[in-house]
Parts: sequence; C-alpha cells; structure tokens
Amino acid sequence: MDAKEIVAKYSIDYIKDKKIIGIGTGKTIRKLIETISDIDIFKTKQYIASSIDSEIELSKRGFSVISLFSGIIPDVYIDSFDFLIRENNGKIILIKGGGGALLREKLLTVSSKERIFIGEISKLKVPKLLQIPIEIVPVSLSYVLTNLTSQGFRVKIRESQGKIGPLISDNGNIILDMEVDNTQDLCKLNNELSNIVGVIETGIFCNLYDTIILADNDGRLEIIKKS
Repeated sequence: MDAKEIVAKYSIDYIKDKKIIGIGTGKTIRKLIETISDIDIFKTKQYIASSIDSEIELSKRGFSVISLFSGIIPDVYIDSFDFLIRENNGKIILIKGGGGALLREKLLTVSSKERIFIGEISKLKVPKLLQIPIEIVPVSLSYVLTNLTSQGFRVKIRESQGKIGPLISDNGNIILDMEVDNTQDLCKLNNELSNIVGVIETGIFCNLYDTIILADNDGRLEIIKKS
C-alpha cells in the first residue's frame, strides 16, 4: 500500500470529530481529500483550504468550502510537508512550500486550534542542501535578490512550466528558492529573512505543530506529539 494512502487513512480519526477543517496542499493532501470523500460524515463539515488547487479539489467532490478571507478559525488544520528536521534540542522544523502555498499554509497553521501534519517517513531523509521557499512582494524582487546574494546565498526565482518568467502564487506574489545547508539554525534564519523588506513569508515552520503522523509503504507508523 502507498504511504500517502496509509497516512491519509490513519489521520481520519484525528479530524472526524471537528466541524471546521483547514486543509493544506499537495499530493498527500489530495489523497486525504479522496479518502474522506467516501465517508458521509465528512460531507457535513466545512473546509478552509490553503490554496486554490485544494479549494477546487474539495468543491468538485461536493464539500462545503469557506473562503480563507472569512477569518473563521478552523478547529483543526491538516497538511503535509516536504521535509522534517529534528534538532538536538528537541525542536522540530518542517520545510514546506514545494507547492507554492507557503503563506496561506502558515497563516492557517498559526491560526488553527490544532495543527496536524502527515507525511511519508522518507521525508525524514533531509538532503545536505535544502531549498527554502520564500514568498516576496513582486516589486521587491531586485532588492531581495541583491540582499540575499550579498549574504552568500544561492537564490533562484521559481518558474512554472506553463509560462515564461516567475511562478506567481495564489496571492499574486513571487516565490524564490534559496539553497541552505541543513545544519544551519533554520529558526534563526526564518526570523532574519522575515526582517528583510519585501519578504512576506518563508517555508520554514519552526515548532509549529501539535501532532505529526508518518508512514511508510510497509504500513509502519510513527506519531510525534508536541510535548
């Protein structure tokens, strides 16, 4: 069985009693949406999505979708991640934003009453050089690139296959990908990046979770609870 399917099915018990559910973005979350679409109780709930892609996926399956602009606080937010880093001090960092929805994902993460992240155990294998997504205001592009490259970072503008030029986020912003050594203090880096004029958000989620559910293709599960 596919790890995405295993972790999606296992996570159902964590969200089935919630009325308003925040939903993330990505292939694992698509599998979750597919899974709950066959369970009647989930059609009685309301959903707030972190991306247009997830809104469309929910809507076409008959779910009731609330706009993120409503300001309604989800009872739970469930999402996937790109990589998980365990620091020696017990802090857990998630790297997110591979799907380009990092700003809305972090907004839902910090505002929801409970945060659950699901993913494959293979995502614990963190590459030496990480690609950290950064969402920036378009007019600040030259300034932010100059600022980061002057600090010695390798940064590139994320492009899409469907158009020439920068990939534009659901918020009308530009996304950069910055190469970072995984031994760096990523929580400190997140704060430093956030202080650069023009930077809106980063894909570094520093200790922003309540439960993390991991699975592999053999059905092995690992649950991480915030102490």
